[in-house]
Amino acid sequence: MNKIAKILAMLTVVSLAACDPENEETIFERDIFYTVANDEAFSGLSGKTIHLRTESEWEALLDRFCDYAKDGEQVLFCNTHPGQPRSKRSGTKDTPTSISTTDRNELKDWMKEMEKIGKTVNITYDEGTGTWSGHAYVNIGQEDMRESQTYSGTLVFVPTPVLEEPPLGGRVWAMQVNADSTLILSVHGMMMWNSSDTLTNEMLLIQGAELMFDGVAKTHTDLQGHSFMTLSLNILEKKN
Repeated sequence: MNKIAKILAMLTVVSLAACDPENEETIFERDIFYTVANDEAFSGLSGKTIHLRTESEWEALLDRFCDYAKDGEQVLFCNTHPGQPRSKRSGTKDTPTSISTTDRNELKDWMKEMEKIGKTVNITYDEGTGTWSGHAYVNIGQEDMRESQTYSGTLVFVPTPVLEEPPLGGRVWAMQVNADSTLILSVHGMMMWNSSDTLTNEMLLIQGAELMFDGVAKTHTDLQGHSFMTLSLNILEKKN
């Protein structure tokens, strides 16, 4: 009887351990849209959305972003639902929206904080110094559900709207429809941002290219009271 009791006790301990919530990874779902380009001026109008269920999957994706940047790519990403309630947002640190570091883990921690507060994140890597650089900026959010229309025009790079203090600076991709109408391009509320305030040779190379996109246009107002228009694009995402 003593042996049977011991066996039953051991099985009970094993069963409790298997059911222990601490041994189970919490499901915390998110959808991350990202683009990868080998030059900042070519940040791209295509990308992919990946659905993540756990924090370990999120950690693995952040490692992949670090690897892309280290291989000479620029990475842009955002949560496709940046305005959704988050139980963890209340604990978000007062973290600067830019970073320069040689510490991979410090970069990943910074990216996690920026994603929590709904920012669009841009990261690059300088092989000469071994330094990752990151910039995070306002995601203009999901557009309304109006039916999309087809717009055509030419590619231009316009000054980034002042949506935060201090201003981000740099330029964003836009479509000039006519002399009076320019639409800043966005995907899931993510503007395609370039850090240069002036037009680089790479920008000049593609500026003026003919564009045609389906999307939803919307008017916004920046912090200085200036109106600007965006075009939320319907794009074909890359397959895994």
